[in-house]
Amino acid sequence: MVTKKPVSTESSALLCARPARPSRGPQPAHSRARIAEAAVKIADADGIEAASMRRVAAEIGSRATSLYRYVRNKDELLDLMVDLVMGETRGPERSGDWRTDLAAIAHHTRAVIKRHPWMIAISVFRPTLGPNSLASMEATLKTLDGHGLDIDGMLVIANTLSTFARGYAAGEIAEQQAEARSGLGRERWMESQAQYVETIRSSGQFPLFMRVVDDARTPHDPHLVQQGFEQGLQCLLDGIAARLP
Repeated sequence: MVTKKPVSTESSALLCARPARPSRGPQPAHSRARIAEAAVKIADADGIEAASMRRVAAEIGSRATSLYRYVRNKDELLDLMVDLVMGETRGPERSGDWRTDLAAIAHHTRAVIKRHPWMIAISVFRPTLGPNSLASMEATLKTLDGHGLDIDGMLVIANTLSTFARGYAAGEIAEQQAEARSGLGRERWMESQAQYVETIRSSGQFPLFMRVVDDARTPHDPHLVQQGFEQGLQCLLDGIAARLP
C-alpha cells in the first residue's frame, strides 16, 4: 500500500491566498497582473505550451528564476492567466429568467474560448479560485438557485453548460485550423470529397449518410456555425427545463 504524503496547507498556500506584495522589504519589480498579461499574450499567439516560465520572464524583461518570486510553478501561472481572461470582459447581466441568463452565459463562455483558444486545455474540474473565476461560477449557480435543485444538481447543469460552450468553440477553432492548413473553405472541401462520396453511395452501406448528402440543407447553410450553436443550446436548455421540479 502506498501512503501519500499529506500536503501542507501552510507551505503550499494557494496563489490567491498569498499577498501580492510583501509587507516588508523591497517592493517587487513586477506584478502578477503584468505577468499574467505577458503569458496570455504569448499563449494567444503561439499556444499554451509556449507560455513557459522562461519565455514569460523574457517578455517582461526579467529572468526565469526571478519569476518564481511571484508564481511557484506553471500551474500557478495558468491560474493567473485564466483569472485575467475571466475578468477581461463583464459577464452578461442577469435578466431574472433562468433560460435567458443561461443562454447568455453560454454565449459568453464560447466567446472567451474563441478569443483565447488555449483555454480549451484548462481543466474545468480544477477550477481556478481567483476572484474573476469565482464571480463567474457564482453567477451561473445564482441563475440556477431557487428552482428546486440541490447544489449538486445545480453544479451538474453548470458544468454541462460550460462543457457544451467550450466544446462547440473547440470545434470552431479546429475548423479554422483545418481551413488554414488545407486552404479550402467548407464548401470547397465538400466538393473535393465528391468522387469518394460516390464510392460510398455505390457501396450501399451508409444510406443515412447519403440522405445527408442528398437532402440535408444544414451542411450548406452559410450560417451553419451560429445556427448550430443556437439550436444545440436550445436542446440543452429544454433538457434542463425537464429536470427542474
